[in-house]
Amino acid sequence: MSLTSSKTVYSAGFGPLMPGVTFVPYPYAVQGPIPEDEEKNAEWCLEQLRVALKQQSAARDTAAIIIESVLGEGGYVVPPKSFMTKLRDLASENDILLIADEVQSGFGRTGSYFAVDGHFDVQPDILVFAKGIADGYPISGIASRKELTDTQPAGSMGGTYAGNAVACAAAIATQEVIAEENVIENTRARGAQLHAGLDKLKASGKYPILDVRGLGLMIGVEFDSAATPKGTATKISLVCLDHGMMLLTASIYETLRFMPALTVTEAECELALEIFRKALDDVFEK
Repeated sequence: MSLTSSKTVYSAGFGPLMPGVTFVPYPYAVQGPIPEDEEKNAEWCLEQLRVALKQQSAARDTAAIIIESVLGEGGYVVPPKSFMTKLRDLASENDILLIADEVQSGFGRTGSYFAVDGHFDVQPDILVFAKGIADGYPISGIASRKELTDTQPAGSMGGTYAGNAVACAAAIATQEVIAEENVIENTRARGAQLHAGLDKLKASGKYPILDVRGLGLMIGVEFDSAATPKGTATKISLVCLDHGMMLLTASIYETLRFMPALTVTEAECELALEIFRKALDDVFEK
């Protein structure tokens, strides 16, 4: 909880939180002060990080930079590739570990096994993962360079429920299915299908859709906060639920996320788009 900044609801009532944590802006240019130009966007955010390393947390005292490869609860925001590349360089130059959080984006969700290397060509020092590794079965893990893990005494990272045999078996079986049943290829195809359909709804001009973004089957749809009352995204999600489709909200802005099973079919995606269109009509025509 000390490391999340997507919404205060996640940490409210749980203080005091861990000290020594500094937050800097993520490259999100839709409704914030960040320049829309991708390169200026990346540089602006990197400059905020440089300032933080001079004013709040000296590089020599900074253990790690932690980043979601694709912003999850914050709204399914995809950072510019140049930002991720320069972030890697900045971390290396200052002898700071770069930790990639792929709890939501890992194991094919974005159309690549992991987003950090598959989409951004960046190798983190530490990779954090969960969820997709076992198709939702409760298991998580950490991977890192050998020279880092070798500094830890054997068993020092263990716990009462660590290494659960059933969870590990589920993870192995899931990886076999991903490899044998072309799951990632399906993710790319169905992600492109959904993205195209959502782009078409945005381009129609009938709805106050401000942005359609994402990678693979990790897609966010954000509505113009200036043109929609608070709670609009929740209303749309409830109408969709009445028609058999579950959508979750994200971000502090009016945003919905499409995150279907990676085995979703073409027909199911078409049905999802139709349900979503009808929900938009229902909410915005009232």
